[in-house]
Amino acid sequence: MGRLRSNVWSWVFIVSLSVFMGFFLILQSAGAGYYEKKLLNTDAYTTMELESVLESYQIKAMVLDAQIVEIKKETNWLILKINRIQDAGEKPPRNLMESVRAKEEKSTILHKEKIRLETLSSHYLKELDSRKKIESDNMQTAIQKKAPESIAIQKISPEISKPIMDKSNTIKKSQIEAAVKKADLEDWVAVNGDDTCLRIETTLPILFSSGSAKVSKEYQSFFKKLASFLKPYDVKVLVNGYADTLPINTKQYPSNFELGATRAANIIHELVKQGLKPSIFKIETTGEYRFAAKGPSQQKSFERRAQVTVIFTG
Repeated sequence: MGRLRSNVWSWVFIVSLSVFMGFFLILQSAGAGYYEKKLLNTDAYTTMELESVLESYQIKAMVLDAQIVEIKKETNWLILKINRIQDAGEKPPRNLMESVRAKEEKSTILHKEKIRLETLSSHYLKELDSRKKIESDNMQTAIQKKAPESIAIQKISPEISKPIMDKSNTIKKSQIEAAVKKADLEDWVAVNGDDTCLRIETTLPILFSSGSAKVSKEYQSFFKKLASFLKPYDVKVLVNGYADTLPINTKQYPSNFELGATRAANIIHELVKQGLKPSIFKIETTGEYRFAAKGPSQQKSFERRAQVTVIFTG
């Protein structure tokens, strides 16, 4: 009788716990939905705050995209290895199958987070465009009210502020070389390509401490000069982050891929702070593998670096 009573109380406890966890998950889900709705409400943000949040989300989305690409490469490599083992008539090790499953699950989670950030970014961008249009219209109305009736108000074309080009609307290599010299960037970058495909690349390395993605303050002057130099041009900026061959496995950086991508992202943060648009940037990283293919290096400090490539699009 005592044993029966004990079993009954055990079942009561299990059922009660299940009901409680069910309610907890429902409330947690409702809370998450509430949080997302609060994020979509932009009324509490000033325009400057909204631009800062948008920039942060766009960069995070780019970092996630780089991570997803690398995980996909790793997954494909594992699947290829499994297929070769099966073709040889052997059974693949269990840990290989589990690794593929774990990477696919991680990729799915990262992809969902990327979609979430892109959705929020799109919402914030529309709100910013709307606010700027209203501000522009209000400013134009105010100018028209103050201007004498005899004076016609002209809108200055953005093209006027762009660098002088030749009649074919092409930026000349000689013009970029002269502008680089004037901006005091000769020691930092090299102008490559021809008039149809111009680019500049950093020649002095942007170095990092071992296991760190923090950008040293000594590069602030360079970032300021580079951003000021690039503002008048239509460009795309590729930032490639590298790591040395020493393995890393921390909560923040599970591998050298995350470390390399974060190094690149932090440089983008610095350039965006100087006034460049986040939309012109792209992150790439090969982790440590670019250097691993060449064998060990005697100067690992030069492997912990980032490369900036600017492509002139018009």
